[in-house]
Amino acid sequence: MYKPNSNVNGEYFNVDEDVKDKRPFKALLDVGITRTTTGNRVFGALKGATDGGLNVPHKTKIFPGYTRAKTENITNKKGKAIDSERTEAKYDAKVHRARIYGGHVTNYMNHLKKEDPAKYKI
Repeated sequence: MYKPNSNVNGEYFNVDEDVKDKRPFKALLDVGITRTTTGNRVFGALKGATDGGLNVPHKTKIFPGYTRAKTENITNKKGKAIDSERTEAKYDAKVHRARIYGGHVTNYMNHLKKEDPAKYKI
């Protein structure tokens, strides 16, 4: 009834958004003692489960490619705050897609090939 994501491009996908007669199977992610830092491998498993058709509640702020909002204070010569500049939080699905398809591994292997060919051959 609920089809998996056929276009794996790193974008947010959840089968719960397309509710039909019956609700989709809902699962909760139990990370145990794993540290829940942005881009952790456990969230790769979460992305695979959601793309596979499971309804796992999540947000994009846990995936690689998410940058938090930042506030930068602008000061004068005396160090007194004059104004503040705020950047918005954003999610770049292209970065996440590159991680899904192993772009970071390819970059590392190319770096090894140039810097240390002996280590690359191992």
